[in-house]
Amino acid sequence: MKWLSLLTNEWIKIFSRTRTWIFLAIPIVIIIGIAVYDKVTTDVEVNENWKQELTQTVKDDQKALDEAKKNNDNEIYIDMLESNIKQNEYAIANDISPYETTAWQFMKDMAWISIFIGLFVIVVASDIVSNEFAKGTIKMLLIRPYSRWKILLSKFVATLGFAFLMWLVVILVTWLVGGLAYGFGGMDQSYLITAEDGQVKERLIVEYVFANIGVEFIELTALVAMSFMISTLFMSNSVAIGVALFTMFAGNTIVALLATKDWVIYTLFANMDLSVLIDGQNQMIKDLTLPFSISVLAVYTVIMLAITFTVFQKRDVKA
Repeated sequence: MKWLSLLTNEWIKIFSRTRTWIFLAIPIVIIIGIAVYDKVTTDVEVNENWKQELTQTVKDDQKALDEAKKNNDNEIYIDMLESNIKQNEYAIANDISPYETTAWQFMKDMAWISIFIGLFVIVVASDIVSNEFAKGTIKMLLIRPYSRWKILLSKFVATLGFAFLMWLVVILVTWLVGGLAYGFGGMDQSYLITAEDGQVKERLIVEYVFANIGVEFIELTALVAMSFMISTLFMSNSVAIGVALFTMFAGNTIVALLATKDWVIYTLFANMDLSVLIDGQNQMIKDLTLPFSISVLAVYTVIMLAITFTVFQKRDVKA
């Protein structure tokens, strides 16, 4: 029970800062703003005549595909065009409108909002230990009757709890806003994917939404572990936040540049976007699968936490 008081104290520290509430408000405002904008600007005529619109899109994509093959363009771009053509032709033939929006479709379309959660979590996690050193309050923590690992564990669990809470709030708000704007139905609504064998298949949107919710929890755990490690390694909170953000953005850029290398699948950032694997392959790195990426993230998370706790246990705190 004593450890719970440490955890509660860390939660109070996180939520007593104005930036925490700003971080929570930003995605909510974006979600509401996008829903309102979409309702105001949606062309009802296009929605009603979606087959004609999609037929024209198929023709345009076919021209682009012919041109891309003629110019020997990027293979990923060619695969994307071929996939779009197959899916749109399937949608026309099977009367599946891509313009039908429901609460569940809105949740699927808004999955990218997790990018903001990742950025905000990096800031909080990168600051939670380094800030104690920067302000000198770490000494007050260490003189309390708790072992160092319990103090650090309380900070990690508090940060992870904040990340999960923020994600759950965003999920709930997205569903609520989508339901109010487009209706709460659509659990049987499907979307189209192109399988590895080139065949177009239907999947329920609700399956994608729940799968995306699950993999985001895994991604956030790895992200918190990485930022938490950086926060422990650097005693300056501004440096820790800067290093964490730079590592995240630079890591993704490096992976994009090295996507053709066989060993890139074993790097941390190549496996950080699990959502692209829900429907099959990562278009950029073909050898990745969802179970493999989850396993890699689990290994990296354990390693990063081991480094974090080892460094914190041995760090000398000057009086």
